[in-house]
Amino acid sequence: MENSFGKYLVHLREQKSISQRKLAELAGVTNSTISRLEADLVTPDLKTLEKLANALKIDKAFLLTKCGYSEIPEEFVIIARKTGELSEEKRAEAYKIFNDTIDKFLLDDDDDEED
Repeated sequence: MENSFGKYLVHLREQKSISQRKLAELAGVTNSTISRLEADLVTPDLKTLEKLANALKIDKAFLLTKCGYSEIPEEFVIIARKTGELSEEKRAEAYKIFNDTIDKFLLDDDDDEED
């Protein structure tokens, strides 16, 4: 899979077996927006990323990282993506650990800047 956000979005959408039109409807954006994102003609803003994450039922950290909005290492996100193979209960537990770790990572980074 290529590294562009558009290709990643296509992959996610196809993985969920939904059309561009359906994703647009679920995310509350226009079909044109989805088309332009997938063609890498535009970069989504944070609000659009959150809408897409909700529509695709994925953790927004995946999209934030793919767009370069997050400094969390992509390897960490890839590992977290593997949680899709877990039961719903185990996946919720893994996401809690994942989000707690992100919070700690970000807090530690803020502490380093204050020194």
